[in-house]
Amino acid sequence: MSTIIKPASNLSNNTPVYDHVDQAQIERLQIKHKWIVDPIYRASDLVKQMPFYDWVAQLKNPQEFKPAAVQLYHHSATFPKVMGLMLATTPLSENHMMPFYAEHAFGEADHHEMLMAWMLQHKILSTREEIEDAIPTPETNACVNLAYQLAIEQDRAKWLVTINSGIERCSNDFFKAVSPKMHDLGAGDNYFDVHVEADEHHSIMGMDYIEPLYPESKAGRQLIAKALEGITLWAAMLHSWIDIDLFPVFDLDGTLKKRTKIFTFK
Repeated sequence: MSTIIKPASNLSNNTPVYDHVDQAQIERLQIKHKWIVDPIYRASDLVKQMPFYDWVAQLKNPQEFKPAAVQLYHHSATFPKVMGLMLATTPLSENHMMPFYAEHAFGEADHHEMLMAWMLQHKILSTREEIEDAIPTPETNACVNLAYQLAIEQDRAKWLVTINSGIERCSNDFFKAVSPKMHDLGAGDNYFDVHVEADEHHSIMGMDYIEPLYPESKAGRQLIAKALEGITLWAAMLHSWIDIDLFPVFDLDGTLKKRTKIFTFK
């Protein structure tokens, strides 16, 4: 769930390091792709105001993070496989994108093992095998399955705006909240820290590979909608980890859409 990275050849443990881009390049992309950056930023900022982040702020010890940690493991273990699928099914006409996909998959490949080591260290799990008792929530599966859908479709623009822009930005917000909280609890770890090493705006760097569109155009509306769908599923996933039923849907400007309830369960 981190941003684009390259392997660090000077590190003996093969720990990947982030590419750093200058602020001028980031600002150029923000202006060039304002048509989709603005709704993504607006929606992701709303997610940060939702109950999951209050739950993180109120954690008293790392063990309380278990409901989220075991679900996060599933996401961390599955996500690089999806990226690998995006790479593996790249058509000849899109071969120039292979290094981009490969770098991202490489950077993600061992993150679930880092999380497993952290869970074992802090007695969140007694054994590695205990993780098999955790059943992914439907919302966790839905978030991952969206990435599978995009990989199969091989629509570069949809992949970049949804995975590398919308979901990546939300992921960065997640780790910006969790990483310092774990340090406050005496349980800080490189697994959480590595996701916030890069500038928070790196998630839009993939937009260098697509052309800007008018937000009112058919193609523009479709891409904005897909990016916001990713943010919806991400938010729903986080809240499912703490047994909160929350499914925020956004208008194309990134604001929350009002929906009418047609029935309730007794």
